[in-house]
Amino acid sequence: MVRFFIEKAKFKLDRIPRSEPGYLGILIFTVRGGSYPLVDELDRELRFLEYASIEYDDVIYMSPMDFIDSFTRDTPRERIYRRVLKETEVKKMLGKTPPLRKGGRDLFRSLDQCGLISYADYIFLVTLLTKSRDNFKIAFMMFDDDDSGRVDKEEFLLIRSLMSSLRSTRNVRKQQNDQCQLDLTEFSFVVTHMQDRLFTGSDNYSIAFSKSEEEVKREDTTILLHLFGKRGREALTYDDFMIFYDNLQYEVMEIEFREFARGKKKISPVDFALMVLRYTILDREEYAEYIDRMAERTAENQGVTLEQWASFSIFLNNLAQFSTAVRLYTNADMPVTKAEFARAVQCTCGEKLDDTVVDLIFAIFDANDDGSQRSWLDVERF
Repeated sequence: MVRFFIEKAKFKLDRIPRSEPGYLGILIFTVRGGSYPLVDELDRELRFLEYASIEYDDVIYMSPMDFIDSFTRDTPRERIYRRVLKETEVKKMLGKTPPLRKGGRDLFRSLDQCGLISYADYIFLVTLLTKSRDNFKIAFMMFDDDDSGRVDKEEFLLIRSLMSSLRSTRNVRKQQNDQCQLDLTEFSFVVTHMQDRLFTGSDNYSIAFSKSEEEVKREDTTILLHLFGKRGREALTYDDFMIFYDNLQYEVMEIEFREFARGKKKISPVDFALMVLRYTILDREEYAEYIDRMAERTAENQGVTLEQWASFSIFLNNLAQFSTAVRLYTNADMPVTKAEFARAVQCTCGEKLDDTVVDLIFAIFDANDDGSQRSWLDVERF
């Protein structure tokens, strides 16, 4: 499950008064649904820079665990410097990348800090974690340039090359210190970089580096080696891609569950509310009202199992379709009961939400505790 970064200030809400009878303030679970606003490119770049802990050949990379942290932690792990790697270290690190057929649901955890994920890889992985299966098939067809039903490395690189790399600013700033300290100068540099690309269509800053942008984009990374093999000769079918997609989705979902379950077999109602609220446009300062409501309406021995959380994750991935179905009720000013809510989820997502999960969702957002809702807070689409 993705705990994605959300720029709340970017959303314009048509708020329904909370005193409205039967009002269920389920706020839009942004990003996972696909059709709601994604944060813009600058926000993604800054998010990447905030968590990336590796530099090689003047290019900034995430480790596999950095990537997981960017989805499951509010802040990166404490560090002062990025690791500046040499070519021998990178080759040894990438040599440990398993092929797709030997991958599993713990790929990123098993690799931990031993791997390179470029900014282009990051955007690719973000896409997989924020799209439904139907949208994923469309993405596969985009990669399959020759309509062969298989994607090879060159086809993958063609799409991936649309994303620029993120370079270290140490050489640009002419600093003699060969450490790579995280500071605000780098963030300012990214903003300038974005301005160049927006107004001139060029990446002028690349002239400061030893390798061209094209060379950097073809550099081997953990994702490339995992999908296409160490020699780059493997080709992926749609089924192969789906294995990678499912493994990635499950791994992130399970990590988040373990984090909130605190070593137990269930997530408590209050912790479930905290997890859900992280997917809304609410600020943390506004959480208290919803947390208190959950605590008052549930017992401590209630909770959400890993299986129930997995189903809820699928629901979030298909939120766009679900929202369309529910809007038929809201447009007609008809309340949506728990049964209708659950039926809408099953019809649009192909997944049945456990009654416990539905009860907890309503416990969080049904302000009047009447078991129904009339209006959804909606978000202006870009």
